[in-house]
Amino acid sequence: MVVLLVLLAVGARFTVFAPRLPDRDPETGCPEGGPAALTAILIDVTDQVGAISRADVLAHLDEYIAGSRKDEMVLAYEAKPVGSEIGDPLLSVCHPGDPEAASEWTENPRLIRRRLEERFERPLEVLFADLLGREEAPTSPLMESVQSVAVSVLGRHEYADLPKRLILVSDLMQNTDNLSFFRRAVDYDSFAATAGAVALATDLRGTAVEVLFVQRAAHQRLDGTRGLIDFWERWIEDQGGTLNRVARIDGVN
Repeated sequence: MVVLLVLLAVGARFTVFAPRLPDRDPETGCPEGGPAALTAILIDVTDQVGAISRADVLAHLDEYIAGSRKDEMVLAYEAKPVGSEIGDPLLSVCHPGDPEAASEWTENPRLIRRRLEERFERPLEVLFADLLGREEAPTSPLMESVQSVAVSVLGRHEYADLPKRLILVSDLMQNTDNLSFFRRAVDYDSFAATAGAVALATDLRGTAVEVLFVQRAAHQRLDGTRGLIDFWERWIEDQGGTLNRVARIDGVN
C-alpha cells in the first residue's frame, strides 16, 4: 500500500508539473502560436534542369532541410506567372524538433521522429524532386514570383520580427514583359528608372536571400555572370533584403 501511494504521488507530481507540449496545426505541424522562423524556397523550373544540376540542387536542399530549427516553417513555391490571385505555397510545414534532444519524461521522442520523417523531411524531398523534373515554360517570371512570396508570407506584419530566409533556385534569367535579359542588357541603373522596376517592387525587409545558381549556356550571351549576380544583389537590397550567398550549381544546362 505504501509503495502504491508513493507511485501515485510521483505520478500526480509529473501530471501537475510536467510542461504541456504546444498544440500543433494538423496541416502544417506548426505551433498554434505560430512558427519561430520562416524559410521560403522558390524553385525556378521555367527551363529544364539536367541530371547533374538536378542532383546537386537536391543535395543542397537536403542540407537546408537538415539544418532547419525547431518550429521553423518551410514553404515551397514554384516560379510561375501570377494570375488574378496570388498562389498558395505548394507545401508549408514546420520542423517538429530534434528527437535526439527530446526528453523521454516530458516529450515523446518517437512521435517527434515520426513527424520529422513523415510530415517534414519526406514530403519536402518528394516535392523538390517532382518540381525539378517538370517541363519548361515560355516565360521566366522570377521577380514576379519573389514579389508573390513576399506579399503572401515574408512581408506579413505578424512575421516582421521572425528570422526570414528566401532560397531561390534559379538561373536568374528573368524573362517577362516587365524585364527580359534575353531582350535587353543587364543594366540595373537603366532598369531602376523604368516603370517595370516600379511594378516589380516588393518588401523583403529582414529577409536573408540565398541563391542556388543554376548555370546555363544562355549565360554566355551575357559575357559572364558577374553582372547578372550584381543586378540581382542590387535589386534585392533595394527591396530591403540582403543577398547572403550565391552557390553555383554543378553542370551547365
